[in-house]
Amino acid sequence: MKLSDKPRSHGYSAAILWLALLAGCATTPPETTNYPAPAPAPAPAPTPAPAAPVPTAAPEAPAVEPSASERALSAAIASYDRGEFSSAIRQLNPMTTDGSLDPAQLLRALKVLAFSQCSVGAITACRHSFERAFRADPGFDLAPAERGHPVWGPQFDRARRAVLGR
Repeated sequence: MKLSDKPRSHGYSAAILWLALLAGCATTPPETTNYPAPAPAPAPAPTPAPAAPVPTAAPEAPAVEPSASERALSAAIASYDRGEFSSAIRQLNPMTTDGSLDPAQLLRALKVLAFSQCSVGAITACRHSFERAFRADPGFDLAPAERGHPVWGPQFDRARRAVLGR
């Protein structure tokens, strides 16, 4: 008997059995089946007592508009920063004599005035501006990098010796 002569019922019945098994797995369980009930919702956590208020920083003061002298000083320094030394000198000269600046602003104006004067080659005027700064405040000083500048550094030292003797 050849392989092709064998009855084919065995192959068909296995396939039918296989399909029946697959079909049985694909069905959903009936609605009446008792599955484990869902866990009960947890009881709400007790509400904690309100916390004591955290002290906050004092409210910030409203922004104060800069005064006219502060705006003028800022504009003059901006001229210096842009390399417009002559313009800075024209703006700063009257400010350093009219009494409109507070002591810190005056020192800043005199310093930038001296820097501007040295930058345009007005060395004597530069030294005189530093002398005025030392007269206004004997503790006046420059940052180390500023003190080491080749043009105004020596004028700063000469002004200090002339006014303070050191």
